[in-house]
Amino acid sequence: MKVNFENNILNIDNIPNYEKSTQIKLDNNYLKVIILNSLFYFILLTCGLMICYYFFGVLKSSNNMFGICLIYIFFWITYGIYVRLSFGKKSYSFRDHDVIYKFGLFNETSVLIPFNRIQHIALHQGFFSRKFGLASLQFYTAGGSTTDISIPGMKVEVAKSYKEIISDKIEKIN
Repeated sequence: MKVNFENNILNIDNIPNYEKSTQIKLDNNYLKVIILNSLFYFILLTCGLMICYYFFGVLKSSNNMFGICLIYIFFWITYGIYVRLSFGKKSYSFRDHDVIYKFGLFNETSVLIPFNRIQHIALHQGFFSRKFGLASLQFYTAGGSTTDISIPGMKVEVAKSYKEIISDKIEKIN
């Protein structure tokens, strides 16, 4: 039995460049969703700390309560700046055979998942996302949670359309 096997050299010029694909930025209303979620947790944490302070005496013996409050406020301001700057770095793209999601402020990451590796697609809406008509698409792969991606900040209609189109493509592949 004769086996026909070739192992040709790849020419770098013939490899498609994913970085040249047009990236779509997340919907601007998603920044409001992030801010509202952060504000909710800020209020929740602040109330919890105040309860611990007034009812349980936590940190009452501290001589530098003003400094602790300043550090706490500085943390949340820094977090807010980080959220705003990192929001501008998030983008996605759908091509004929794959999905690309880019994110990261200090460490830029590009995740590219071919459609034939996607096992399941889920559409999620949180409380604040629902109020702004936004959703996120989550792509589950065979590689486990490290290769799964969630693309947030898409209009619900757009997310549903992409989910349907990609599901059809996956069905044709399988």
